[in-house]
Amino acid sequence: MSSKTKAVAVFDISSSSVGGAHALVENSGDNTAVTFLVQERRDSGLEEELNIERFVEDTAKALEVVIDHVRTADLHHPEYIQVVLSSPWYNSYTRTIMYNKTTLFSCTKRLVDSLIEKEIAFLLKQPTASGTAFGEGFRVVEQQLLQVRLNGYESADPYGKKVQSLELILVVTLAPEIVVERFTSILRRSYGDRPINVTTGPHAAFVAIRDNGGVQPNSMIIDVGEEVTDVAFVKDGLMLSQHSFPVGTYELYHALSAHTGSSLEARALVEGYRLKKLSPSSMRTVDKSLQSFSETWMQSLQAVIEAGQIGFHFPSYVYICADNRFETIFTTIIMQDAYLKHSTVSQNIQAIFLDALQLSASVKNTSGEPVDTALLLAALFSERLV
Repeated sequence: MSSKTKAVAVFDISSSSVGGAHALVENSGDNTAVTFLVQERRDSGLEEELNIERFVEDTAKALEVVIDHVRTADLHHPEYIQVVLSSPWYNSYTRTIMYNKTTLFSCTKRLVDSLIEKEIAFLLKQPTASGTAFGEGFRVVEQQLLQVRLNGYESADPYGKKVQSLELILVVTLAPEIVVERFTSILRRSYGDRPINVTTGPHAAFVAIRDNGGVQPNSMIIDVGEEVTDVAFVKDGLMLSQHSFPVGTYELYHALSAHTGSSLEARALVEGYRLKKLSPSSMRTVDKSLQSFSETWMQSLQAVIEAGQIGFHFPSYVYICADNRFETIFTTIIMQDAYLKHSTVSQNIQAIFLDALQLSASVKNTSGEPVDTALLLAALFSERLV
């Protein structure tokens, strides 16, 4: 194995599923090549009522099963482990930090770092970050300084300037300490002393898109999980903020189960719909449930958009990360929605479903199966940190 080819383990922990893989990641300078040696995903059952303790433990057990499967199927010893979390395993905050003086002062990196450190310390002490259903205590998994303003004007080279006012725009992502430790302790028991990095689904997607083909400077990333949808806004090539709403793919299964009385039959109907192998009566059942699901999902997305995080117009480019079985469903919902068309400048939306074909990286799977999109994005994200 060359020095530029590394064996990595990647894990995607979503709202109701856990995926894991061993992969070889190679960086030749101009191109990233990813070879999946083994991949596995375990879905949770459809739960009508959420019990937090059972939710965490069921996810931990699923992680153990996935780890056991991939380690049994592949004998590589990964040098690095990448964990990607989806909602509800994290919270993201956009913070504005103001620093003013009546006399001139010098903007230094030390000053900026100290202001960020104080803001994060303050955030960690707030009730939203010190006590939740997941327990007490959060840890920082991501932080990004988006913008620096000197005397009210944005500056790309702020250090050393004499000013009277300094404004920082910061995005901080926090994950429950007890949850992160629960998951990483399982990984340490299985893999031993290995570097473990934790990030979020939208951030992993943003980096993977940016580094493998380029991200549209004004766009949106939509990461659809089983129970929750995560949304990230990209403006001027920077990921500005993350939001989520509690509607995911399982909502469609729930809608179908109300008609069929069986969650297994609901899953079968979605698969038959994707393959266009349904009878006329079954197609009518799916169409009715799909219409209800589409309205519920879009209403939640509209609420995020109307919060004003991206200005007055919806971006023309939307990147979608979801289970491959839902590619047609979500691209159709977004491209045909009248509200979204009216909200864009061009009234022409490009819905880009993220898979191996949409990324410039060379991707192979030794099993011949389609590559799990979330695990692919995790592997591409890990390339920059290996």
